[in-house]
Amino acid sequence: MSAASAASELALDLPPRPSSVTSARHAVAQWAGAFGYATGDIALAVSEAVGNAVVHAFKDRDRGTIRLRGHRRDEHLVVVVSDDGIGMTPNLDSPGLGMGISLISKLAAEVRVDSNEGGTSIVMRFARPASESAGP
Repeated sequence: MSAASAASELALDLPPRPSSVTSARHAVAQWAGAFGYATGDIALAVSEAVGNAVVHAFKDRDRGTIRLRGHRRDEHLVVVVSDDGIGMTPNLDSPGLGMGISLISKLAAEVRVDSNEGGTSIVMRFARPASESAGP
């Protein structure tokens, strides 16, 4: 992982295991916090995205990679969670409630989801809260 406090980019590759949710949450919180962002919503959105990949992307296989990437763009943080799994497909036997993408959309200023048989990518843009971006 490259998430030093002065680093403008975040890069972390994770295995499709439940422990990856915690690793991703901690890494993105540390990275976003280094820029003065409130980390709660960002960490929760990333946890949901990584959790979705762990549960859904690698059905019937135990290998694959979940990638967490982040960079700054103006007053925004852009965070991407992608996987090389099976893509988004309907799953009536899902252990979740099917609310992950909806929750992510409420937490981020903008969300884009791209999915095909080669994997899924969730791009999230987070704005600095108005009270934090105002200067003296």
